[in-house]
Amino acid sequence: MTTDARRFKFARWAAVAAALLPLPGAAADDVWALLRKPGHMALLRYAIAPGSMPESNDMDFKNCAIQRNLDDEGRAQAARLGDAFRAHGVKRVRFTSSQYCRAVDTAKLMKLGPVTQLPALNQTFLIDPSGMREAGARAVAYMKTIKPGPPAVIVTHVTNIQSIADVSLASGEMAIVHFDAAGKVVVDGRVPPP
Repeated sequence: MTTDARRFKFARWAAVAAALLPLPGAAADDVWALLRKPGHMALLRYAIAPGSMPESNDMDFKNCAIQRNLDDEGRAQAARLGDAFRAHGVKRVRFTSSQYCRAVDTAKLMKLGPVTQLPALNQTFLIDPSGMREAGARAVAYMKTIKPGPPAVIVTHVTNIQSIADVSLASGEMAIVHFDAAGKVVVDGRVPPP
């Protein structure tokens, strides 16, 4: 392996490790307050959906039987997420989610508002870096069109969130973000899974 190849491999793994580190930032209550400020929104990784099965973005998204789904713990976690929003004074949100059942179900079980599905938020894969970049760019372009109003919550997959905001979230974890003056997504803080 050449020196350049070793450097590239190290840089790639360093970037992955950095994405897994917790972000410095505001206390949890302050992060919740940011969500209610204009220009801020939440990126939410869907609730716990264990297991694995082959999936692709050209499957029938209405057929949950061919997808990985929330288990009992995931459904309970989604309900707790909704409770956490209400406990912090957020009674209604605008959900946009991936078309995968586990993302749509997470949003529906939170009981905070209707869910709009967006193909641009469908799962991307680490083995396809260019696909991740394209999906991230499409999601960011969509996020820039969100008008002021009730808080916006984007429910999607860990790889999509990495491509949007360069942060890795656990199931049911949320990052509060905004756009800086240059149009780049900035992570203001994280809310741990309930």
